Amino acid sequence: MSKVYTIASGKGGVGKTTISANLGVSLSKLGKKTVVVGADLAMGGIATIFGLGETPVTLHEVLSGKGHVDKAIYLSQGVSVVPSGPTVSGFLSSDPKKLKDVIDKLTDTYDYVIVDSPPSLSRYSLEPLKVSDEVLLVVTPDLPAIYATAKLQTVLRAINAKVGGVIINRFKKPSFFSRFGGSKYLKSEDIERRLKVEILGIIPEDPAVIESVNEEKSVVVRKPKSPASKAFQELAKKLTKPAPKKLVEPTPKPTEPTPKKPTEKLVEKPVKKPAKPTPKKIIKPKKLTKPAHKKKRTK
Repeated sequence: MSKVYTIASGKGGVGKTTISANLGVSLSKLGKKTVVVGADLAMGGIATIFGLGETPVTLHEVLSGKGHVDKAIYLSQGVSVVPSGPTVSGFLSSDPKKLKDVIDKLTDTYDYVIVDSPPSLSRYSLEPLKVSDEVLLVVTPDLPAIYATAKLQTVLRAINAKVGGVIINRFKKPSFFSRFGGSKYLKSEDIERRLKVEILGIIPEDPAVIESVNEEKSVVVRKPKSPASKAFQELAKKLTKPAPKKLVEPTPKPTEPTPKKPTEKLVEKPVKKPAKPTPKKIIKPKKLTKPAHKKKRTK
């Protein structure tokens, strides 16, 4: 069964597109048939990371009814990609409501569909959220990104979209000196507590990511042993890990009712009348007799 993940963020500049591309490549490396859809119709950067250049048919043409989705799929770095177009006219002519039909067709072929959605909130960003099975929220460890994501969560609840978890990007561990210098760093526990959502993965700050983007490659392909690449690979493994099966207790067999013992008839026993108490003998007190006076002897 196919799974659709929409990668979303409350604000731009948090690395959402980079995560979408590298997660798609990581899933493909695990043997999963994966397609990455660049649904950021206005400022899509998926084509740049995959080095596609100019493509004749893009998601713009598909959503405007000028092309078929099969013609907009390109293979790059081991994964299928449906990029959005670079032109403003293509963006304005695209109908985002047709995205659901595109995703439905892709789920017939692919195991995983990764949708790179537009940042913040607009009529172009709601459709990618609606078509997903789960939304993965991308934040950086700073308060503006966290506050923007909290607002996005309110919208997700309103449209009944399921949140699959949070991905913290560009996470940098505080140095020994900064811990005692009064610098305030947000820990992963702080972000999880504020957003009340499970942390799925933490992508560390890694210069290899910027270097790879500048060479129009994913960091997973360019430097597979870098810290960021290892984090992407762990995230992909976590998403593909099957959910634990619930243990179903066997229903007990119905027990036969124990036969009731025949009730014995109660025989009324004659009630014995209490015996009359024997009267106690009244003992009369004896009369005390005066002692007789002895006669005096006469000489």
